[in-house]
Amino acid sequence: MTTCGLWLARRRLVAVLVSAGQARRTIRAAMTDDARYGLLEYLTAAETEIVTTEALARLDLLPAQAARRGLTVWTADDGLVAAVLSAAAIRDPPRAAAVLARLPCIPLLRASLRRLTPPCAPARQLPLL
Repeated sequence: MTTCGLWLARRRLVAVLVSAGQARRTIRAAMTDDARYGLLEYLTAAETEIVTTEALARLDLLPAQAARRGLTVWTADDGLVAAVLSAAAIRDPPRAAAVLARLPCIPLLRASLRRLTPPCAPARQLPLL
């Protein structure tokens, strides 16, 4: 299974794909709608599990749209991520995204992840009767 860690950098969104037995792949997406749509299409085609922080899940629409498309989206507590990154002395956004991508592989830390459920979309039409 391929997992993807999403990390919000200064002017871009960093996605790192990690799968067993393969080298990690880093994708940097600009903050434009087209770049995010392209990243979402790529992640959907690759059938990845996405891991992100709770703060990014609240601020950005990409995790919610990925969950609506049927991808598994995990959110990690911000305090847990900050503690793991500071213990490993990681400050680089691609490495932080790689750490997020590896969290589901660690049984003790997987228990602290929460699955993101997509919010219900409001009805686009009013009922006539």
